[in-house]
Amino acid sequence: MASQKLIDDFCMFREHCIIIRRDYNTYNHLFFSGVDELLNKTAPVFFNDIAEIMQRDWLLQVCKIMDPPTKKIKKTIYETISIKLLNAQLSTENLLTGQIKKLIRELSSKILAYGDLIKPARNKRIAHFDRDSAVSGIVLGYHDEKSLSDFLANLQQYCDEVGRVIGVGPLDFSASGCKGDVLDLIRVLRKRFKDF
Repeated sequence: MASQKLIDDFCMFREHCIIIRRDYNTYNHLFFSGVDELLNKTAPVFFNDIAEIMQRDWLLQVCKIMDPPTKKIKKTIYETISIKLLNAQLSTENLLTGQIKKLIRELSSKILAYGDLIKPARNKRIAHFDRDSAVSGIVLGYHDEKSLSDFLANLQQYCDEVGRVIGVGPLDFSASGCKGDVLDLIRVLRKRFKDF
């Protein structure tokens, strides 16, 4: 049986993953659902700023779940809610055996590999302003659409499998929508500009 600490840590981790997926969905609805012309007609500078802000935040929020299980700041060790922390707890509590152990390891490895793709952008452009990479103009964090969709699928499956192992169950967070969300904004804009 999973400890309460592991359950609590996992629930916080999954909530963060839900936010990551919600932000991804919002970004796609705004900029890849055929309303980009409408956005450019309405407020092009504003929506360009929003796109850049969302891209930077994506890098920060996704990289958080890739962190080591602990960080040392001024001689004090802090735990970080991350895949590595959860995996360490799952291992310590002997909750993984056989096929599920192999599956969780494979999913973790794939998720962390995506993190390796985007960490240079976070480290050298977002968290710090690295002069050499800025001067060189190198694109940091580049990845293709398949890497991104695989990451999201692997993250969902990881959360579902760990949720099952610790007894809180799976939770599909691939769709995110509620009253007052980006879809309502798009609906209002389309109504206002009926020619789109």
